[in-house]
Amino acid sequence: MSEGINTHWLMHYRVVALVNQCRRLIRDEFGTRLSLTDPQLRQELDRFAARSQSRELARLMDDIAREAGAAEAPPEPEKTAPKRMYRGQPLPEPASETEPGRAASPKAVIYRGRQVRG
Repeated sequence: MSEGINTHWLMHYRVVALVNQCRRLIRDEFGTRLSLTDPQLRQELDRFAARSQSRELARLMDDIAREAGAAEAPPEPEKTAPKRMYRGQPLPEPASETEPGRAASPKAVIYRGRQVRG
């Protein structure tokens, strides 16, 4: 089974800005142009950062690791998540039909002035 490009670490504006700075430094120092769509981009950045003499590139790679690590951290699950949500807001639980004190008879449905059911 082939794996798709895992670019979740690259889906944040701050990380993309840092990667672009790294790409610029790598292009200036090594003459190599790295593509943002390359599936091995993170490995290539690490490889060039290890060979580089630039402290700035090492600092940027640390920032990328920190930012991407925070971006990849899964959100904490809610302990008591409501069952029904609408546009991010919890909906109240529907009243059960067997609730004591309520009649079990169906409501009268009126359509265009005539009673259809009930």
